[in-house]
Amino acid sequence: MKGTFKPGDKLTIEKIPINQVRKGDAIIFRIAKKDEDDFVVHRVVDLTPNGLVTRGDNSRKQDTELVAEENIYGRVIAYDRKGNICRTWNGRLGMMRAGALHGRLQFTQILMFFLRKPYLMIRESGIAAKLWRPEIEIIRFKTSNGPLIKYVHKDITVAIYWTDKNRWWCRRPCPTATSGS
Repeated sequence: MKGTFKPGDKLTIEKIPINQVRKGDAIIFRIAKKDEDDFVVHRVVDLTPNGLVTRGDNSRKQDTELVAEENIYGRVIAYDRKGNICRTWNGRLGMMRAGALHGRLQFTQILMFFLRKPYLMIRESGIAAKLWRPEIEIIRFKTSNGPLIKYVHKDITVAIYWTDKNRWWCRRPCPTATSGS
């Protein structure tokens, strides 16, 4: 649920029966994957007799499977972000927040469509590389798979280099906005 929660946020959950779940509630539920359970936090967008229809705040598509009562773990009521405790918007306010996030996502996609060609022209010209010099932090690790080096810009890993394998992983400069939740 990017936009609402960030990696590292600690969520406060309250156990609730399914008859108390409302449209707009951020719930945590269990989905079964091969040999393990995985927990997902998504917002309820519709209530049906067969289960709940959910969607992530950073996704335009609803989840394909309904959430059954036995898979609901609870409702997210608050989150702790670096010592700051914030209330989670649920119900009608949650739906309004999700709507705003979806509007932002739509606007970003439209903007990316129109700015794609100018971006490619600037990238090909090399002007940005000459003018923009970001501060990159270099962090060296020794792992069980051998040494690796992380390149970090503003708390985001932008590249990883595995020295033993002479292999790189680099973050794309313009991530697509189609990635979900």
